[in-house]
Amino acid sequence: MTDALWRLLSLFWPVRVARWQGRYQPLELTYELGRPVVNSLHANQSWGSLHRLWQQVLPQVLPPGPGPDRALVLGFGAGSVASILHRELHRQVRIVGIEGEPLMLQLADRQHRPFDRALVSVHEADAFAWARACTDAPYPLVVVDLFVELDVPEAAAEEPFLDDLRRLTAADGLLVVNTIPHDEITRDRSERIASGMRLRFERVQELALEGVNRVFIAR
Repeated sequence: MTDALWRLLSLFWPVRVARWQGRYQPLELTYELGRPVVNSLHANQSWGSLHRLWQQVLPQVLPPGPGPDRALVLGFGAGSVASILHRELHRQVRIVGIEGEPLMLQLADRQHRPFDRALVSVHEADAFAWARACTDAPYPLVVVDLFVELDVPEAAAEEPFLDDLRRLTAADGLLVVNTIPHDEITRDRSERIASGMRLRFERVQELALEGVNRVFIAR
């Protein structure tokens, strides 16, 4: 089938195009309502509800004007955040993306949701190890979107990573962390992330979105 036919058929029912065993979880590319989405068994991983979430978050939290000039995305996925910043919000921000799933990087290369390639540098790496080793200048915008299925990894709630996030966020910058507290363990993990951010940043705001997400914004 062609891309155009998949899009047409998906207006009536979801059309699964491909399924793979990823490094962390099974992944599939499906067309829904004319648009491609990347799902795992139990969660959207890019372009679906996750794309809608960042469409709501980023316009709310970014300052007016053309900035920021640089951003770090830990959990780049297939490029939703980059696509929203470049194509929907028209912000010419240079983005460093970190993604540990090779399949996601292949999907990002297919440009289903285009972003400006000249402004994006994507690295295949474990986000926690990369953050610990990074010696870049702090970023005006840091986005953390790290999930295996519905779960944020335990390491995201631990002191070393939270310290790294503080170091990687510019003094006048913005840190945005997405979580899904769907059971006792993940509720505790989400709350520890929020508490750790409050200890390290002057102001932390919370957004409840998509019925399940808790997004923390630190300034």
